[in-house]
Amino acid sequence: MENSSNRIAEELLKHRDSSREIQIFPHIRVDGDCLGSAAALAAVLNRLGIRARVFMDEPIPDRLSFVGIRPELMEIFDSNKWDSYLVDQGAVIAVDCSESTRMGRAGTLFANASDRMVIDHHISSGNSHGCRYIDADAAATAELVLNVIHILEKMTGTDLIDPPTANCLMVGLQSDTGRFSYQNTTPGTFRAAAELLEKGANVYINAYNLFDLTNVERMRLTARALSGAKFFYGGRLALTVVTQDMIRECQATEDASDGLASNLRDIKGVLASFAVRETADGEIRVNIRSYLPFDAAAFAAQFGGGGHQRAAGFTVLNRTATEVSKMIIERAGEFLSETN
Repeated sequence: MENSSNRIAEELLKHRDSSREIQIFPHIRVDGDCLGSAAALAAVLNRLGIRARVFMDEPIPDRLSFVGIRPELMEIFDSNKWDSYLVDQGAVIAVDCSESTRMGRAGTLFANASDRMVIDHHISSGNSHGCRYIDADAAATAELVLNVIHILEKMTGTDLIDPPTANCLMVGLQSDTGRFSYQNTTPGTFRAAAELLEKGANVYINAYNLFDLTNVERMRLTARALSGAKFFYGGRLALTVVTQDMIRECQATEDASDGLASNLRDIKGVLASFAVRETADGEIRVNIRSYLPFDAAAFAAQFGGGGHQRAAGFTVLNRTATEVSKMIIERAGEFLSETN
């Protein structure tokens, strides 16, 4: 892994003082890790005289607005600017994902590039071309970005991590480790967190905004979804459905159902939990959380999704929530029987 991280750093430095920019791509439906990692990398590259921006399919959601990323580091993809994007494009780098299909509309820009890089910690990281730094043992992509930054510091003799950058990376660590409580947390994760604390990150504010802050509308939706949860296979599988009607009646936002799968996984005896949500545009999005030995990423891969062994997801088109739920229950039964 050291060689691939060095190669990423070397490729990035080739663009120092170039008139073209590094275009950075997180996955759609951003979380704290992909957003924090991408923003931190963009900030560091700009500090080195390398033009860099994060290209997103949609604005930063309200739940992550507390991160306070500088607006000039972000670009909401606009198809009307396609020609200017191509003129500016020097190289592209995917962060916390590896395939253009995971980037929404902005993925077309990534797919168009000839000079591509990837920094990712997902098992389902695909086989995209270009320079790749993939480490499935890392708790978060933020750990890998921090490693690349360390290499850039050594290569340039420059201190690159200021408090906002440190906090972006800390948001990534806290998000993907459940504030350092998930099984993916390692001694290396804590060493990275200690360094970022020393550099000015704020664990308390991040944790409050990521895990504790809520509102009445979200609370009502959560209560309805959890009270309607159903259990199968002797209580080893838990599933709940969130419809558009429920979201409207609770006056909640689209992302108000985030965390439901984790809530259900916390119930004693549950090995795999599923939150099945209708979206306003007709898609069915499924979030999965699991405990050993149920592999959430392998399950999601059957439906074209991916993620981690303990946390994954997928999207289904042209199906109802009821149909998708039935498919999940049937397929999960096969998975659970294999774990006996």
